[in-house]
Amino acid sequence: MRYEGIRSLPGAGAAAVGPALERVIRGVLLIYIIALPFHRLLFVERNGFILLLLLLVLWCAANRTHFFRRTPIDLPLAAFVGWVGLSIPFAAYPAYSVQEFGKLLQQVLLFYAVLYFFNAEPYKRRLLWVLIVVSMIISAYGIEEFFAQTGLLPAFKQVTMIESFTSGEVWLTTYLVMTIPICLAFLLFEQHRLERGVYAGATGLGVVCLLLTFSRAGLLALLVELGVMIALLRRKVLVVAVALFCVTIIGLEALQKYYNVQQVPGTSLSVRGLRQSSLLHRVEIWEFTTKKILQHPLLGIGYGKDNFRLVYAASGEPVQAHYAPVLDAGTHNIFFDLALGAGLPAAAAFVWLLWRIVSTALGKFRASGSLVQKAVTLGVGVSVIGMAVRLSFDQMLVGTLAIQFWIWIALCLGTLRPHEAGPAALL
Repeated sequence: MRYEGIRSLPGAGAAAVGPALERVIRGVLLIYIIALPFHRLLFVERNGFILLLLLLVLWCAANRTHFFRRTPIDLPLAAFVGWVGLSIPFAAYPAYSVQEFGKLLQQVLLFYAVLYFFNAEPYKRRLLWVLIVVSMIISAYGIEEFFAQTGLLPAFKQVTMIESFTSGEVWLTTYLVMTIPICLAFLLFEQHRLERGVYAGATGLGVVCLLLTFSRAGLLALLVELGVMIALLRRKVLVVAVALFCVTIIGLEALQKYYNVQQVPGTSLSVRGLRQSSLLHRVEIWEFTTKKILQHPLLGIGYGKDNFRLVYAASGEPVQAHYAPVLDAGTHNIFFDLALGAGLPAAAAFVWLLWRIVSTALGKFRASGSLVQKAVTLGVGVSVIGMAVRLSFDQMLVGTLAIQFWIWIALCLGTLRPHEAGPAALL
């Protein structure tokens, strides 16, 4: 099996088995990616991955090569995955940790598959369109859920939190934090009226849906993303828009405090506001987690977010908790979760990985003369920063959401070099 690195482009495969197999792989990948945010389509994700794995093995065997391309994040990614794998034999629950490690390998495999098979410009644009349209559907249904609970629209189900088609409110808010800056970046760089309208709609729907979830961590992450956008672009229109947005948020929060609104009138939807109890509860969890990390600094207690509950919930260890139970709460922070689960080296490798993704994306953004590349790299770079903020309050880089994250990273790192770009519209 030969290694061709970044020069391994579809060509030899076409000569060996023709373009048909590659078209099938792209089609399966596309359907698989579309299904990711939809909780009721989880069976598509599970069965689709098995089919995709078989197709990839067939493609590699037929072409006597592989689809792994060199990227700037290979070294930190290998360090992170390698250390997590090294920690598995020392896990408190090895069977569970092996299962979670398998999901991590699945994410890495899909990252390289998308990077290879969607590297050509037409395929990349098609996938970008699909991702943005899906984000609009998710956001629009989340907004519909909110107004359905107020009686203004027909209600399809009773909810206490906005979930849209996803598996839960936290999943939805993390997804929106990931997609909003990408839609906004396309809006800022698009020059055609129709496409600009689509991106404006996607951005607006995402922001409104995020606000209606009343997620404080999601709002904080969004504000950080907008701040980074302002610092990078220095556009007066963007500064004014963000300033008005912040004034509106402050005004709404002041009204909520003044009238002590706890629920949206006529609904079961809670208005959380800026109460301190949730944050202080997390601080207590983080204090407990820090002590446990110091007891297992190198290899942790086992990779996987549920290991916190599995190890400590039934331990009966006395823990002072003023706001809510600690032992069955989870770490509520991806960095603490990785440090506790796989050791401090795993957490350090993950921080290195995020830094390399952001620095590569923003470096491509500054150097590129292509509007497509500028939009994708700026959006993804800012999105990763926002995700780091959001994940500091909830560990949600798991399952289908983590796969969605790696799809965006693949599209960012696979963008064309400046001299390869054309003058066409963004998508």
